[in-house]
Amino acid sequence: MDTRFSLEPSAHGTGGFAKVIKGRDNVLERDVAIKVLNPLATKFPETDQERFRREARILAKLSHPNIPSIYDIDFSPGKFLIIFQFINGVNLRRVIENDGPTPLGTARAWFTQIASALDHSHALGVIHRDIKPENLIIAHNKEAAYVADFGIALTREDTKHLTEEGYVIGTPGYMSPEQQAGEELDYRTDIYSLAVTFYETLAGKPVPFAQYQALSTLNESIPPQVDDLILDCLVTKDKRTLSAQNFIQRLSTAFVPTRPLSEILAHGKLHELCSALEEMSAGDFLNLPVGQRALILAKTSDVVRSGESALVYAGERLLQLLLLRTLLLPQSDYKEIVAPFFKWAYEQQFGNFTGSNAVRLALEKAAQQAKGASLAVIEEECANLFAPIDFSQKQEWYMHNARLLVQTILANPACSIKANELVRIFKKINEAQRGVRAAASVEPNSV
Repeated sequence: MDTRFSLEPSAHGTGGFAKVIKGRDNVLERDVAIKVLNPLATKFPETDQERFRREARILAKLSHPNIPSIYDIDFSPGKFLIIFQFINGVNLRRVIENDGPTPLGTARAWFTQIASALDHSHALGVIHRDIKPENLIIAHNKEAAYVADFGIALTREDTKHLTEEGYVIGTPGYMSPEQQAGEELDYRTDIYSLAVTFYETLAGKPVPFAQYQALSTLNESIPPQVDDLILDCLVTKDKRTLSAQNFIQRLSTAFVPTRPLSEILAHGKLHELCSALEEMSAGDFLNLPVGQRALILAKTSDVVRSGESALVYAGERLLQLLLLRTLLLPQSDYKEIVAPFFKWAYEQQFGNFTGSNAVRLALEKAAQQAKGASLAVIEEECANLFAPIDFSQKQEWYMHNARLLVQTILANPACSIKANELVRIFKKINEAQRGVRAAASVEPNSV
């Protein structure tokens, strides 16, 4: 490439058909992602290469907030390069590997955005054909998801042409039955792959096709309607009538409370309680009858302390929801919610994972919004947890997240009660992090 672009020396990401290099557009002064599609420009004769060039022009017409924009292409001999908008984040595969099952509210937001992007592309006749965790980018703030690898997507006409030649593309485990069989494809193949990926995101493991294991059994905060939605996407093509828009609608209605809170508290399931809480603000929760508030807190306490595997992630979700919705409660009541939160965030074992990233993010949000008594509780619990710790003995993820929380609390204009102690903790974490990085930069002696 010419001097317009400065490229990083190593690939930012790789896949079966491409590698992505992060670069800088020196003229427009913006970061870019340069995707090198190695096989596609040389596998087919000139007529088929022109189909891909035409496809790239179609993809350039895609305009959706959850699809990285295409800026430019280079189809010169021996090349097939596409210059994309650079998204600061990691793919969903990394998120699952690092954090395990994704909290339901977060996954719901991501897959609403992903399905919306697919709905947009399907409306223009573009089939992705390779929806999987590796091709979904999650922003670093965890608030947005993007559908990547549209550079190898095909129109229905090109899909039909390649099918006639016996050309099958996709990833085993995510391809629909018709895709595996090399049949002609339409938008329904993406719906199948979307559901498979959604299941894996919520469960932290691939969907067991031989004997479906209900998510609502693994995690009692997940409504059975989510399982119904996924199963309706996994049926054979002739029965799979869902579109991406239908997926969004059903995902939305799966979380709508269907009966009054009094009935839910008396006879309802945990997923119903979670759905009801999600609709409330801190003011709404404060205005609940005293008995209902007390019962919700008692139910949450029971779930958190139960130790039952099916209640682990339900407890996590209840704590997440309550942390922000109880900000206006008296200090003693808020402390009852916050105290176990710190353990879940940094010390609790979740299978192969220590601590909960979802709970840590919820703590940061609470630290930003809290005032008065609620902030005093967060300050105190944070100081109690971190003051005695030797951070040099902790892993990098622990130090990084502890530092983020402490600086978020200190940045809150209302922080005062434990400010001096938190500053000392902040300095202690920085010193430990510098020590770890210095040690890592020293090459070990050769043997």
